Amino acid sequence: MESPVDRWVGWSGLRHFSSQPTCQRRWTVVPLLTAPHVRRVPRGETTSSELPRPVPATRGTPGGEKAVMSVTRVLLLACFALLVSFTVPAMAAECQGEPAVAAEDAGIHAPFDGLLRAFVHDGVVDYGCFQVHERQLDDYLRNLADVDLGELSRGEQLALWIDAYNAFSIKLILSRYPKIASIKEIPRRWDRKDWTVGGQKYSLDQIENEILRKQFHEPRIHFAIVCASKSCPDLAPEAYLDTRLDEQLDRAAHRFVADPGKGSKVAHGKSALGRSVDKLYLSSIFKWFRADFERGGTLVDFVMPYLTGDERFFVEEANGDPPIAFLDYDWTLNGK
Repeated sequence: MESPVDRWVGWSGLRHFSSQPTCQRRWTVVPLLTAPHVRRVPRGETTSSELPRPVPATRGTPGGEKAVMSVTRVLLLACFALLVSFTVPAMAAECQGEPAVAAEDAGIHAPFDGLLRAFVHDGVVDYGCFQVHERQLDDYLRNLADVDLGELSRGEQLALWIDAYNAFSIKLILSRYPKIASIKEIPRRWDRKDWTVGGQKYSLDQIENEILRKQFHEPRIHFAIVCASKSCPDLAPEAYLDTRLDEQLDRAAHRFVADPGKGSKVAHGKSALGRSVDKLYLSSIFKWFRADFERGGTLVDFVMPYLTGDERFFVEEANGDPPIAFLDYDWTLNGK
């Protein structure tokens, strides 16, 4: 009896071993009106009804050897292209730099501080470098998991939770990088309890709303925690530390509010009657968390110390009560 290996499917001199799958698929050769055509058949699909009775080809068939070689080359190229498609993402993360030396007083935040100093520039995060040096980020996450919060002062705890939120957000992006354009592509991105601090699991939502907002009542945290998006405040190129936390938070607030693309700007808008009027446009962060900023006064009272130039002049001309609108939020990834 003819063995499977010796079985041939012939057409116009083409021959093919039907029992030898290429790229985990079985290929057959079917006739067309004018030229042969190679059809890929998924494993388990029956094709006997589609094909004429196989005609064995012999080694002496004119052009047979060349045809087999040609088909083999095509199939090998297809396999190679498939292999490349799987390996390119793994090679996409490239980095020419090394983590920086951390600040002397960084303590348990040293691994994260070194990464931030090296791979964050003007708010742009080099996720490729973070991925190349992901082991160092994981070292920091282990520090957070093992920390004893009871031994930390209130200021140390506040700095730690800010850094933890930012580190967890970066780790979340790396789980999809480089095939990600926005954090919103990740299901349950903010309510997944994937992150460990002091031996307990938390979600990003819990860290922001139940800990940072509820326990510390510090509105400037909204300019320090970064959700990996372009309209978020710039990620600081250093870890937040208790020894200079107030200065760091104030610098983050000034930088964010003064940024016309993110924080505030004066622009034309429509009044309630449809008339064109100038308005003070603020980040949507001020809309979502307005109550946090109005504990000691109005929203304008809060942003006024951080306004500069035209924005500050506009508020003064409006006697501290300008018409306010909110900017659209860009959820595009804040890095490369």
